[in-house]
Amino acid sequence: MSVTLAELRTAADTYFHRHLSGEEWNLLPEEIKQSALAGAEADVALYFDRTEIDPDNPCELNAVFEQAIHLVRKTRQEHEPHRRLVSEDVSGVGSRNWEYSDEELPDYAPRALKFLESAARRNFRIGRG
Repeated sequence: MSVTLAELRTAADTYFHRHLSGEEWNLLPEEIKQSALAGAEADVALYFDRTEIDPDNPCELNAVFEQAIHLVRKTRQEHEPHRRLVSEDVSGVGSRNWEYSDEELPDYAPRALKFLESAARRNFRIGRG
């Protein structure tokens, strides 16, 4: 069973109603909320190596909401490409070589990870082969 973005949006509003970040969430434009929820849903599904979340698992839903606000904050903070210093030469004029990363692993919100770990424990099944 899958969940629609509209259903996620309604559930997110309920979740953030008594959340410390509730006012921040309410002030976001609708299109930002939708984008953040879509990205967060994909991140949570990726964590479990699936294509969608389990809407019946409250831990997965809460992880989506925490990841959504995290993505909004992260987008505001990042304006330059990610780069890593590969080498540095200090002789003469000096130079630095940088490596730029186009492909980046998802950065999960700390609270989202707590919910994901709890959801993973709930989904643990022992099978007989």
